[in-house]
Amino acid sequence: MTIEKPKYTEHAQAPGATAIKELEMMKVEIVEMVNGAGVRFPIRNAGELLKVFPKSTPIGCSYQGKKHSMYDLIQRLSDSDYPIKSAGDLAAILTTRCFP
Repeated sequence: MTIEKPKYTEHAQAPGATAIKELEMMKVEIVEMVNGAGVRFPIRNAGELLKVFPKSTPIGCSYQGKKHSMYDLIQRLSDSDYPIKSAGDLAAILTTRCFP
């Protein structure tokens, strides 16, 4: 039985090991920031989330050479992403938005 290699298009690239490590570190950083700030959950909407991470928050990610700030990531959330129930959930949701 042969296993075919996946065929990635320009819009569906597999993240490499470095990208995965960066995303995991970003998750840790988000959880530490939220826990350190004593944020109360659930977070019900983008307005509440922007109080936690104002536009000037110096954390973000990059994908295909484009940098995305925390503000950009929050703007990509949809109403169905709320409520966010924990710091871990928040970190997971935000890091998935690094890939538009």
